[in-house]
Amino acid sequence: MGKETIVVGHSEEMMLSHDTETTLEHVINIVPSLIHWLIKSGVGYTEFATALKVVFYNEAIKELDRIKQKKTDSAISLLSGLNRRDVRTFCQTYGEYVLIDQANLQLPISVPARVIGAWLNKKLPSSIPFQGNENSFESLVWQISSEKHPKSILLELKRLGIVLEEGEQVVLQSSSFTPDKKVDESKQLFTQNITDHLAAGVLNLTQNTNFLEQAIFADELSQDSVDKLNQLSIDLWTLMSKALISAASDYCKNDETLENANRRFRLGIYQYDE
Repeated sequence: MGKETIVVGHSEEMMLSHDTETTLEHVINIVPSLIHWLIKSGVGYTEFATALKVVFYNEAIKELDRIKQKKTDSAISLLSGLNRRDVRTFCQTYGEYVLIDQANLQLPISVPARVIGAWLNKKLPSSIPFQGNENSFESLVWQISSEKHPKSILLELKRLGIVLEEGEQVVLQSSSFTPDKKVDESKQLFTQNITDHLAAGVLNLTQNTNFLEQAIFADELSQDSVDKLNQLSIDLWTLMSKALISAASDYCKNDETLENANRRFRLGIYQYDE
């Protein structure tokens, strides 16, 4: 069933197709875990929403290419839900209907991040008073925003581990600006795994592909039973992964000289309990 508009009195109620409505409901059920990660890391709605505009823009262009439909501002606006002004801005900034490199996207900077930026740009000492002079933490916040209370900004920066409060002093934690190679690698690997997992499931639902995408679920269990199942999962994964790594190594060696050896393969597993 396509979209139709039902007029009742002076209001309009949009009726969505069953697929559209249920897809939105299920995606919203997926999003909270991602939002939890964002908020834990200090990323708010404004930054995320700005980044999402580019994602919707890129995916609309890909879909128009897939169905071989001419790319126009109107077509991209219709598929993505972006207003035409945003579409035109992207075209003027990055090129006419080209995919935007999300890695180089300039995102809005939150007030807490701008406060820290001002602290560093002014080359203030790592420990400054919360209030009392022009170089106090309170003064920095008021220079950046008159809408955010300094105490609220302090609490947020403490939550993120960027500053500590020692008596009347606010102390900048330099370690929070030092890249952690292991954490960065873990984030990258997790992102690659979850992206491929989602891609497999979405393609199975939308294009009738047959990617392996299964899970085993059990409830009403004791913690002891969960621990035993968890250990069994680890043992079985160890055996399976050794066999797969051995086979993959052989296939890579055999295929390395082939012109059509341009495919990749990923098999993942996860365990969760609560």
